[in-house]
Amino acid sequence: MAEANCTVLDLLERFGKKTPASPAVVLPDRVVTYGELLASGQRLGRVLQKEATSPVVALFFPMSAEFVAAYFGVLYAGKQALPLNLMLPPEELKWIVDDAAAKLIVAPGPLAAKVAPLGVRVLDYAALAQAPDQGLALPPRPAPDDVCTLLYTSGTTGRPKGVMLTHRNLASNADNGVAAVRLGPANRLLACLPSFHTFAITGTVLAPLAIGASLAPMPRFDPEGVLKTASALKCDTLMMVPSMYRLVTRMQERRPCDMKHLRLAIAGGEPLPEEVRAQFEKVFGIPLLQGYGQTESGPVISFNTPGAHMPGTAGRPIGGVEVRIVNAETLQALPTGQTGEIWIKSPGVMKGYHNRPEETARTITPDGWLRTGDMGELTPEGYIRITGRLREMVKVAGEMVFPAEVENALLQHPAVLEAGVVGVKDERKGEAVKAFVALKPDARADEEQLLQHCRSLLAPYKVPRAIEFRRELPKGPTGKVMRRLLN
Repeated sequence: MAEANCTVLDLLERFGKKTPASPAVVLPDRVVTYGELLASGQRLGRVLQKEATSPVVALFFPMSAEFVAAYFGVLYAGKQALPLNLMLPPEELKWIVDDAAAKLIVAPGPLAAKVAPLGVRVLDYAALAQAPDQGLALPPRPAPDDVCTLLYTSGTTGRPKGVMLTHRNLASNADNGVAAVRLGPANRLLACLPSFHTFAITGTVLAPLAIGASLAPMPRFDPEGVLKTASALKCDTLMMVPSMYRLVTRMQERRPCDMKHLRLAIAGGEPLPEEVRAQFEKVFGIPLLQGYGQTESGPVISFNTPGAHMPGTAGRPIGGVEVRIVNAETLQALPTGQTGEIWIKSPGVMKGYHNRPEETARTITPDGWLRTGDMGELTPEGYIRITGRLREMVKVAGEMVFPAEVENALLQHPAVLEAGVVGVKDERKGEAVKAFVALKPDARADEEQLLQHCRSLLAPYKVPRAIEFRRELPKGPTGKVMRRLLN
């Protein structure tokens, strides 16, 4: 369990002071020690407290040693860090920066030009890192319940919302998460998730630093790069989304690297298809452990753990997390084995949505329960089984159909590379299931073949009414299929 009054700065200082010479960030050509990371974070904080005139400082970085240093620099300056999505067009970036009222963006030189038109002051990281701090004292340390990081959701149901995560939210989640999977100082995590993703910040940056482990950042995901970097730097832990694992597994089959040092692989961010899990385990020889979380929960809610994992579930709740399954209409708690909306209560639950008190009130109950919007059930052993999103659920003649279940069935067909499922209007049944499919290169399958395949695996009302073939499906920055863009 995390210390009750721990801040994110405390996570870095634990080993920055205890073992300053140990590696914190490992790169192919250099190593940043804990002492160096602590010193650079504090020095950047002294400089930034003069430069930043508003509470929020935006960061426009790939995952890198510079991002980690800049992130802690913002926190040492007494400000809130706003990591921005590098893939967004300028108009969407401007909307987020304006909504957050950020007056300063820090970016490495090559990326500064992209954010220059946003009408906000941009500081080049290299210049900032070399600027004299003039011996200024650091501002007062933040309190555990002060907002630490502002992360904007992907906007699956409209405009992105700024999730306000406090120091307590992130520090407790990092501590309890690594305790659940029993990581320690000897571990090295490959950090290949994008820097603006909550799984990346907590799982691959804060969690390893909380235990004195090291992280190996990759600026951009590519499956061959993951294998080569993990092999060269002896990374023993992977944290990625299932779509990444699918690509990495295929690459390992085609051009294998020495991965004998790999000990732990955790999947989160989206449902883990059974075929991805099974093929990864066949190729790499270790379990692929599914976890569950969301930005609003800090993010980790549950994990399957080594030696106690139940395939097909998202594991048991980590320390400090309470889970309740609730009827989304009556708001009554449901017994074990029944499907309903997943509610959680934990120290990781966000402070709220930035500038959106009404949406905050709809999402967090007066007694502190977070309504996740995810549907699922608890097994008798206490594992969480996710069935889908409440808002994405398709109601066919009153029966509930979760897109992930249909997608998983389609993905079991040997010709299918990607699948996305949505609900479409149906005059007789209210809604019907429609699937979008991209086939593997050189593979062939027609609509009737895939429908027959679905009929062999699904109840009749879950079988798609139609299947539309696409060359590729729209995906987010981590490779997750974006259902809201399918029409």
